[in-house]
Amino acid sequence: VSQRLALKVEIMNPLRTSLLLVITFAQLQSGEETCVWSDWINLGQPTSGSEGGDNESIKNIIAAGYHICSAPEAVECRAKQYPGLQISQLGQDVTCNPSVGLVCQNNEQGLQQKCFDYEIRVKCLTPTKCSGEETCVWSDWINLGQPTSGSEGGDNESIKNIIAAGYHICSAPEAVECRAKQYPGLQISQLGQDVTCNPSVGLVCQNNEQGLQQKCFDYEIRVKCCLSNSYQQ
Repeated sequence: VSQRLALKVEIMNPLRTSLLLVITFAQLQSGEETCVWSDWINLGQPTSGSEGGDNESIKNIIAAGYHICSAPEAVECRAKQYPGLQISQLGQDVTCNPSVGLVCQNNEQGLQQKCFDYEIRVKCLTPTKCSGEETCVWSDWINLGQPTSGSEGGDNESIKNIIAAGYHICSAPEAVECRAKQYPGLQISQLGQDVTCNPSVGLVCQNNEQGLQQKCFDYEIRVKCCLSNSYQQ
């Protein structure tokens, strides 16, 4: 009998709406694989005109920056306007398969000549086996805003504050990484500031601890959350 546990990870990107992945890990018999369904993905409204339509192809989704596999095990498609209906009930001629993804052409939709606004989700197999192994997920870089000014100010991207701000991360990360937004290519140890950066606290920088400058850089943090696939029977 499989035992299932869900881990929600919100992957943030300032250039697009965040993608919320609901990842279900299942402990199955030894040798079986763990499957991951993405949340519903929508790359935008369908384009108009006879040559337009809605293209949520696997290729386009990856090009848009979504972290999905290039060869899904399965896909599901639905119209945003009618989420409770099967795609076969919509009366439109639509491609929806793991090889292509979702493609709808306006000029193939009979008299209406207009595609609905479609969404797709994909099912990927992880390389991690399910017997006694651990699956880990890194968040994207998180920044709660500019550091506050004054001697009592600074930059506080603590785990507690990140969760309070609505980010779906674990409360006890396996690891964290921190960097200055202004200097993303430098290690935090190269910046010359006195900063706390660890899994217990997160990132905390106090202006009054920064020597003559007395001002923290604008920091970002990302966290690594792990979920063991080994459970008690």
